[in-house]
Amino acid sequence: MANMPHGEQSSGMPLNSRDHFFSVHTETHYAMHLWQPNRSAWGEDDSIESLAIWDISSNSSYRASEDPTGKGKPSEDLEGPRVLRRFSFSDLGFYRIRQRSSPIIRGLELDENNVYFIQEDHRWIVGSQASHLHPRLHKVKTTGIPFSAGPFWEDECGADGDVNLSFCERASDTRAPNIAPCWRHEEFPYLTIIEAMDVEAGITFSARHCFMLKTKKINVKPRGILLRDELWQQLLAKGTIRGDERWLVGENTNDEVVILHFDRAVRDTI
Repeated sequence: MANMPHGEQSSGMPLNSRDHFFSVHTETHYAMHLWQPNRSAWGEDDSIESLAIWDISSNSSYRASEDPTGKGKPSEDLEGPRVLRRFSFSDLGFYRIRQRSSPIIRGLELDENNVYFIQEDHRWIVGSQASHLHPRLHKVKTTGIPFSAGPFWEDECGADGDVNLSFCERASDTRAPNIAPCWRHEEFPYLTIIEAMDVEAGITFSARHCFMLKTKKINVKPRGILLRDELWQQLLAKGTIRGDERWLVGENTNDEVVILHFDRAVRDTI
């Protein structure tokens, strides 16, 4: 959380492995969502949640991480990042994105006027991102909220609800912040956990899960290449990967960053 925009500190206890922290930025805006279970000694049940958006189009030399007391914080009337909007519990409830005790947020996205809150839940999900009450069907949902006053946007898709629990038939090749991530189930019964795309090279890294099976696949159209099974634990411990045609970056179960480097033509199995 180093060098965060002015005035943002963790609103509860220090972050640990159970807490959820998501942030995203463009050249002009920064958004952050923080979720923590309530660790109050007074028996309070409601989780601690916050969502805020900053305008970062103006530079500042102030470093909040070097000023934990906030005494040197400059006025927001001066140049530098400024808060555009903070969301209260009632705001989060109004937009139907309050996570309460079961966080299913999968990420944040931004465009020039909106922050997009991406949620996913399904009956087979496990781990810290799983809700307490699994839905009967798979669900992915994007909620777009304007920086200022205005209507909000919802886009949702999932299983059609028939007896076979078949997944939706919407085109899954669309990638846009305001469109629900249908690509997560483009090869059902495999569910895509995460992907990293190199558009110019025509390469997509996809991590897919099928019940007890896990695969990492490099899609070099029109064919795909599978990576070794043991690389799942080496790269997907935190559920995310990044990369291009040369690199694939993830994190292992020891909280270590792992980097794969592709420096020659690959065979069918790496």
